[in-house]
Amino acid sequence: MKRKTRNALPKFVAWPVLIFLVFWDAFITYRGGREGNPLWQPAVEALGINALWLLAVLVLALFYAATKIVGMYTKRTYSDGEDLVLTTFVIAFATYDLYITFLLPYYGFLGSRSHYYVIPVLIVPVLIYNLWFEYRKRREKKN
Repeated sequence: MKRKTRNALPKFVAWPVLIFLVFWDAFITYRGGREGNPLWQPAVEALGINALWLLAVLVLALFYAATKIVGMYTKRTYSDGEDLVLTTFVIAFATYDLYITFLLPYYGFLGSRSHYYVIPVLIVPVLIYNLWFEYRKRREKKN
């Protein structure tokens, strides 16, 4: 009997990792004393720096909703569609957290003052994972 290989993180692993990453981002921002992301900056300035913890919960709720909605769509093609979406979020957020933790203090936003210059840095690992996932699925179908 052939064992099914996992191409995505199981939910019981991915959710705790994603929760940690979201709160790590909030901690790094809290330690820095101000929000640099233009999306959240107005809320943090209006509500104070402690609002980051509430915003982290809001982000997790948005990730949950996006995982369910996009997961339903991807389940049409892949049986583990929600796991694929969740793993993609984990990879993107892990890349972002690694960047803000280790590279941002030394290199800034790639020579800019804008968060938007980091988007290609986030897209590359996600794209690599999704191409690898597609390759593995096609190879499984052939066998």
